[in-house]
Amino acid sequence: MKESIQILRSKISLPLSEAIRLLKKNNGDVLLSEQDFHNENICEIAEKTECDKETAKKEYQICNYDVTKAIERINQKPVVIATGNNPVSKIGFILWPENTKGEFYKTEKRNDVFISTEDFELVLKAFESVFPIKNPFNNNIEDKFDKIGHNFFDNKICEEIVKKINLIKTDDENVKTFLEEVKNWLNDKLAYADCIVVYGNL
Repeated sequence: MKESIQILRSKISLPLSEAIRLLKKNNGDVLLSEQDFHNENICEIAEKTECDKETAKKEYQICNYDVTKAIERINQKPVVIATGNNPVSKIGFILWPENTKGEFYKTEKRNDVFISTEDFELVLKAFESVFPIKNPFNNNIEDKFDKIGHNFFDNKICEEIVKKINLIKTDDENVKTFLEEVKNWLNDKLAYADCIVVYGNL
């Protein structure tokens, strides 16, 4: 066992207790223990970043098997919600949460999301339906949704938007998944955000 521990620790950097645990788990097989070590790290990355294991594995390898760097790298990637029914586009809407001072929330993961114009059309009426609304930062009355600028929706109004999205009916499974992801993103942010900003980058 002592020799196996030395060999394993020469291949990968890990505490003595962890080397012993892996070797016991894999009946003293160094190669299997090394593979198990990496697999456990990949599972940890996938769990903490809520990504699939293939993505976790790819980023883990890119970051030279550094779990912390892989997690940071994944968490900084832009989030896109899409139906998959339309061509990939950089034109659309960016949504993010803000507090009452108009400041971004500092979170471990990026908390903004991008939705292409074509896909946003599916939920556009839900957002348009709440107008006219009062801008929570300057108290100006906004008459209509601005497709090429900033739109500010306070927490209460966003809850109404989520309810309206919930009423959208479709037989398209991709659209159903898209709508659920939009609602989940909104509900997650509304748990702490004072306001949701929707910005059109047309």
